[in-house]
Amino acid sequence: MSDVAEGPRHTGKRGGVRLADLRGHNTALVLDLVRGAGRDGISRPELALRTGLTVQAVSKITGRLREAGLLAAAGRQESTGGKPATALRLVRE
Repeated sequence: MSDVAEGPRHTGKRGGVRLADLRGHNTALVLDLVRGAGRDGISRPELALRTGLTVQAVSKITGRLREAGLLAAAGRQESTGGKPATALRLVRE
C-alpha cells in the first residue's frame, strides 16, 4: 500500500485533468497529513514538502479549510533560524 493517494483521473480528452478533481485531490492530501499529525499539528512548509505542492498552494488550501472551520492553529513550531512556523491541526467537533 502506498503512502500517497491516487491522483485525479484524466478526462480522456487530450490527457487533461479537470481542475476541480485536482483541487479535491490536493485538499484531500493536505487533510490526510493534518489528520495524521494529531494534536501537535503540522506546518505549511512541512505540508508542502510532504505533498510536493508549493507553499503558496498549501497556503491557499489551508486558508480555505480554515475558513470552512476545519483547521485551526496548533501553536508555533521551534524556529530553525527564521520566523517560527505555525502548526495547523484539525478542529474537533
